[in-house]
Amino acid sequence: MSARHEQDARRPPGAVPEPLDHVVAVVLTYRRQRLAGDVVRSLIDIEGFDPGHVIVVVNGDGGLDDPGLEGRVRMHRLPENLGPAAGFGAGLTEAFSDPSIDWAYLCEDDVGLFALPGPRVADVLERTAAATAVPGAPPVGAVVSYGRTFVRRTGYAENTVPPADTPDGLAPVEVACWGATLVARAVVDAGIRPDPDWFFGYEDFDFFLRVRSAGFSVLVDAVAARAVADQQTSRGRARALGADRPVDAAEAWRAYYVARNFFTFARRHGRPRWIAWHLAYSARRLQLAGSGAERAAYLRGLVDGIRGRLGRNPRYQSHQGELPVPKSPWR
Repeated sequence: MSARHEQDARRPPGAVPEPLDHVVAVVLTYRRQRLAGDVVRSLIDIEGFDPGHVIVVVNGDGGLDDPGLEGRVRMHRLPENLGPAAGFGAGLTEAFSDPSIDWAYLCEDDVGLFALPGPRVADVLERTAAATAVPGAPPVGAVVSYGRTFVRRTGYAENTVPPADTPDGLAPVEVACWGATLVARAVVDAGIRPDPDWFFGYEDFDFFLRVRSAGFSVLVDAVAARAVADQQTSRGRARALGADRPVDAAEAWRAYYVARNFFTFARRHGRPRWIAWHLAYSARRLQLAGSGAERAAYLRGLVDGIRGRLGRNPRYQSHQGELPVPKSPWR
């Protein structure tokens, strides 16, 4: 019996279904036990998810910081770090293995460091239902917490922050980071899944563009986007993350995938001029590189990107997921 059917059996006759009965949360984590634990606790204690409707996908190493909490939720362990696309893909498969589940709520293990409002999931689903009730509206494939729209000339993706008077508090966007995203079952039923070949970098953008190409809309929650707007710039993101996990600039391995994967992304979804702009931006990034390791990773990424390579490069991957909790000087 599925967790959903168990809930139905416990519910008194005639009772109204809970708004999250048809939703499963999927938390993807890699070496961030404390941060992942915080996200799971928030899903249960603040959002109101039944623990049986929370799946934690461990991308090789890690888990949660509380064995008791691990025993309450559904743990799904992958044999090694296969990247975000493969991790979330495994989570989507597990979530929708229950035919009563309509939505999967994908959460990165560090999303709790951003100032997203909460509880929010039930409200977003209610607003999504209102938006889809409009005649002629396309089916909603995903609702993201913060999204971006491309500058057509360069391929740069700008942060999109809808105004407060946005109808239903939802606005169309082109792409987004995973963050905290609702994905509809209809998307997976249509055969659209994250592509594991990317390993890391632009795999999220690729997924959302394929969702849109299949006729679904990708919407951003305007309430959430406004709440975290200041944290979606490079400096704002560093301030939000810096006390708890290495910031992006401190992880030289990221530069390799940023440099490499944009070539494939531009070839599949963009315009030839995007590659020219990427090379121009790359020259500037090489000048501003914070270390020789970052500069070498970026150069290697450019070479491999021109050659069309994808997948995991064992030389470039994360080795530290989160920072230790600072100890009080009085202890």
